Amino acid sequence: MQDKQQPAIMKKQTIFFSLISALLLAACTNKTAYSTMLAQADSLLTSQPDSALRILQSIPTEDLKTEADIAYHALLLTQARDKNYIAQTDDSLIRIAVQYYDAHKQAEMQARAYYCWGSIYRNKHDDSQAISKFNIALSHTKNLPKHADIRSILYSNLGYLYYIHDIKPEAIETYREAELLAESEKDTISLCYALSQQGMLLIEEGEQHYPKAKELLLKALSIGETFSDSTVLGPIYHSLGTLYKHIPNPQQALQYARLNYINLNDSLFAYRAFLLLGNAYFINQQYDSAKIFLQKILKAEKYYDTKADAYMLLAEIARLKGDIQTFAHMERNRATYQDSARANSQKHTILSTLITHEKNHNKKLITRYSYFRHSIFITIIVTSLFFFIFLRRKKKQYQVEKQEWKDRLLKEIAQSNHSKEGSVKQIADNERFQEEKDKLSYREPIDMEKNYKTSALYGKVSRIAKSLASVETKENLNEEEWSLFINLTDDGWSGIITYLNESYNLSIEEIQICCLYLAQVPVIHMGHFVKGQSRSTIQNRSKNILQKMHAPKGYLLKDALFSLAEQLKKSK
Repeated sequence: MQDKQQPAIMKKQTIFFSLISALLLAACTNKTAYSTMLAQADSLLTSQPDSALRILQSIPTEDLKTEADIAYHALLLTQARDKNYIAQTDDSLIRIAVQYYDAHKQAEMQARAYYCWGSIYRNKHDDSQAISKFNIALSHTKNLPKHADIRSILYSNLGYLYYIHDIKPEAIETYREAELLAESEKDTISLCYALSQQGMLLIEEGEQHYPKAKELLLKALSIGETFSDSTVLGPIYHSLGTLYKHIPNPQQALQYARLNYINLNDSLFAYRAFLLLGNAYFINQQYDSAKIFLQKILKAEKYYDTKADAYMLLAEIARLKGDIQTFAHMERNRATYQDSARANSQKHTILSTLITHEKNHNKKLITRYSYFRHSIFITIIVTSLFFFIFLRRKKKQYQVEKQEWKDRLLKEIAQSNHSKEGSVKQIADNERFQEEKDKLSYREPIDMEKNYKTSALYGKVSRIAKSLASVETKENLNEEEWSLFINLTDDGWSGIITYLNESYNLSIEEIQICCLYLAQVPVIHMGHFVKGQSRSTIQNRSKNILQKMHAPKGYLLKDALFSLAEQLKKSK
């Protein structure tokens, strides 16, 4: 009976474990699928934001199990809505992303999250909070050189908010940063915008800034005209029209005001364009044309300061024409809208004060840690000073050892030359090149050196080394060529190979390495010429040669060989 129950129990266990495995596999598959979908949506945010939004909306949030995926989804969904021009005023979603990325110190994701958070505050017209969040986002981009796009967007948003709230020093500084970033990234569109906005701000700073404003605006115009893009050229034309209105240059003011009006493609800036063109016609004494555009502004529901300026010009036109009744009516309206504009300006002053308080708070935080930083700085300075003194002593010791080695080298060369008096230079190993060797031996030293550097073998070695920098090559020196190249090197460098052989008993590979150093072949390519030896082997052999030469510690073989060649040349 027990034997009959055993297969049934095993069957139940098999089914149970199969079910568990299937559930685990399904869970892993879902997790992988959602992670893939999130990454896919992220890649489509810029090029196809509508597709990215559809992917993100198709993911059930309750199926996202990890905090990382939940935060990633919250960030991407907020970004996708923003890219699809869906106004968002609820920040509960983006707070999830902000809290997660702040906790995990992921700078890139923190920058993206705080930018989205600032955009929501901007949509809510809470500009002080928007500026605060944008500045935090910007602080996270400082160590992200590859993410210039988000820095550019942040500079644009911050500059605009500072500008509309008449916080000019911060606005100018922000647009200057935007200009430098655009130049470094070769982003010509952003560069035009930054130059144009700086020019506009400088115009508002007063007459002494007009030359600099003109310089920036003409630079922006020369770059922008290569695009023929109204979105790029429009702000430049508007700024130039404003500049020439103030200089004044009536004809130029009218020219650029017309160009600004022709290139107008955003109703948000329509009333500003009407005022600029109306003003341009006014200073050109074309009053009827001026009235047409100035009266368009009166239909605006807000833009109190713009309407006040329009009423002022219309009142002046009525006065010039002697229409006292119209003049009085326009003046009353001007005063009314000017009061409204002044009340709105007070809000800007409050915002400016808040920003100043925030900066002062940051200064207090900096002061709090200044003592600690100064202590570290002093410690670094003292340590650096001791290290500098140590290195200086080591350098002096090295110079002494180097000079002692050179003196010893001169003595050895003198002894070697003395022992060779009356003897004839030994015949080269390869009989095939004896005739050339004999000819070379009778030339002046300068001809020997020239013959070495113009020889076919020197050219071949240089050509192979140069080609190795980009591609692999099988071309090399054969044994006969190596023999001739050693002889050429010996003659070209005042008998250095002969001296090395006699004084230090170098191997053939070590002689070849010396020849390659004198031919200025990079160490990384020497192994190709010397029996395919590795770079580390070449370096070890170089150290062995230096030890045989009794060179000072820290001396490079290349320097030692050139120094020896110079001493041999002087001795002859």
